[in-house]
Amino acid sequence: MSLIQGYRALGSAAMLDQQRAERIVGEAMPHAMATLRTAESLSVRVACMSAADARGGSVIPAWPLKQPDGGVVIEYIADWGALLAGWLSVVHTAQQALAQQLVREGQRIWIGIANDVIQLFVKDPPADQYSMVRHHALMLTAATTWLGVSAIESWRAVHASAARTFLLRHADDSLWQAIAVAEAGLTELLRDGRARQPARHCIEWLDSNAVARERYQDFLGAASLGVVAILDALPASADMVGPWLAHATADLHQDPDFNREWLEASARRLLDQVEMRA
Repeated sequence: MSLIQGYRALGSAAMLDQQRAERIVGEAMPHAMATLRTAESLSVRVACMSAADARGGSVIPAWPLKQPDGGVVIEYIADWGALLAGWLSVVHTAQQALAQQLVREGQRIWIGIANDVIQLFVKDPPADQYSMVRHHALMLTAATTWLGVSAIESWRAVHASAARTFLLRHADDSLWQAIAVAEAGLTELLRDGRARQPARHCIEWLDSNAVARERYQDFLGAASLGVVAILDALPASADMVGPWLAHATADLHQDPDFNREWLEASARRLLDQVEMRA
């Protein structure tokens, strides 16, 4: 299936309006406060932007920006179809039904806004050592856990599927070389004005440009690997997940090597599973 076919199948599931975006921030706020161990609400608001003006264009449809007063504005676009269709395209057939269900239920958009509620209040490593695959995965994982235990297991399955696609595509490359290429590919996409077209036109461009499409799919698959690595590292006890996330955001995330060992372990596990099935 082409990306544009996948986009058309999404219909209204790809759309986000201001009322819903504000509701997601409100729902995520208590979880973010608990994770940050603060009793005060965070200053976060949302602003709908055109793809042309949004920091992430159509390829990264929500992006938090720090304000001079210390608050955060989450810029988002209404049509998340490029992200959703792109990500679904790297999920294996065996997990497609589940992945599509999660998208139809609005969980991916919820995670996309909810993780940005906390992201800029967490201490980062130096900017030149921040990894979109390794570090940002903690924000996405935190928001995923806020949806509950059943959501964690569902997302673990679909992220593992997308991650496996990425690993198999780069079976002849070293893991860290492949991830570096994926992160550099996202940077190149964001520099291209065509990524700031409305979602439909952005997807048509990705469908017609094999290099751009592979860059996007590689980044989305690598990002899923980063998330599944942290999901694998979560405590087995549901009661311990919240305290673990609080510790990770306060004490671990600022390490330039954060999520490196977990990611390597998850990559080995996913590839071992492929060999066992062969």
